[in-house]
Amino acid sequence: MWGKKKYIIIIALSVLIIGGILVVSSYYHSYQKDEIPKSSVNKKNAGKRLEDVNKFLVQKDEERIRSFINRRDWNMQKTGSGLWYQIYQNETGSNVNEGDYVKLDYEIRLLDGTLCYTSDSTGAKIFRVGATEEVTGLHEGLKLLSQGDKARLIIPPHLAHGLMGDSERIPARAILVYDLTVQEVSKGKISP
Repeated sequence: MWGKKKYIIIIALSVLIIGGILVVSSYYHSYQKDEIPKSSVNKKNAGKRLEDVNKFLVQKDEERIRSFINRRDWNMQKTGSGLWYQIYQNETGSNVNEGDYVKLDYEIRLLDGTLCYTSDSTGAKIFRVGATEEVTGLHEGLKLLSQGDKARLIIPPHLAHGLMGDSERIPARAILVYDLTVQEVSKGKISP
């Protein structure tokens, strides 16, 4: 799986570099040497435009998430990063902390209900919190939970697979809905 991601990242970087070269080249061919407009190559303006686009996308994602939550009448809370969570069965087991190993039963769906992954078909997830390739939003959400808890997490793209998706079942810019149960929390490795 990492091999596919590495290949996609290399392609994306190549496209960005070639695109940048083409843009610079077109400026030099379109204008004489001293006539390149300062505003057209201003990095600050380009950075501001990208920042505005990102803010717009995050706002649209939040609107979609709020609408989804309201339609289901879920009582969810939002963290400062944009992660939404609801603990619908709260237990008194060990809290999940950075560096702990966890074992989860889970379902991952898209907002439209499409089932992407489930522990019924792929087996329980076992990993170390904060030290693996799992999406950032999952790590953040787990640190709000304890062993035995059942929870829902809604993870926006910037905390999930972002612009690329996972190149398998999760599309680009997907909002993920996790339904999970924390089966086990341990300071040491957990057996499958």
